[in-house]
Amino acid sequence: MKKSKRLTPLIPKELETRTFSTALDDNYISNCRVSQETIDFATEEALHIDKVVFENVNFLETSWPRSEFVDVVFLNCDLSNADLSRAVFHRTEFRNSKLLGVNFAEAGIRHTLFEECLMNYATFGFTLCNTVSFVSSSLRFADFYQMGLKNSEFQMCELNDVNFTETSLKGIDLSTNSFESIQVSIEKLQGCKVSPNQAIAFARQMGMIIEN
Repeated sequence: MKKSKRLTPLIPKELETRTFSTALDDNYISNCRVSQETIDFATEEALHIDKVVFENVNFLETSWPRSEFVDVVFLNCDLSNADLSRAVFHRTEFRNSKLLGVNFAEAGIRHTLFEECLMNYATFGFTLCNTVSFVSSSLRFADFYQMGLKNSEFQMCELNDVNFTETSLKGIDLSTNSFESIQVSIEKLQGCKVSPNQAIAFARQMGMIIEN
């Protein structure tokens, strides 16, 4: 079955540049660009972010659980250790950004791109990904436990020590990605595309002895 095409953010060509504090209005931010700024803001209330570009922004102690991101771009940003659990992302892009240890647990992520991002130790447990692309990114020690990967892809990523336990990899192509060891549930590997060397690694995980 042919995969559906990922939708890109619908961003207006002209966006007013604003500071985060002036753009935030009753937990809504929309139709603006936030650039060259350090944001130190945490809230237990859900934020609604629509048609916003964050560029060269450093997020400190960010805790925005259950927030909604629609038509949003993060470019050259640092969101390390942010809590974005149970958030919703639709037509969102993370490009050349630092996402070390970000918590995406139980999030709903649709039509989203992670490209050239540093995502080691990121958490995606119980997340639902639909039409999501991970491209040229480092995901070492990332946690993808018991999540959904519908119509999603990994291209040229570093996946060493990633945890895919209890996650179905049916229809997922891992052949262009690099890893020496990953955690998987063997019964969830059916339909996963791998390179010959990766197939040997999985066979060894199953306890097979490979003769040269």
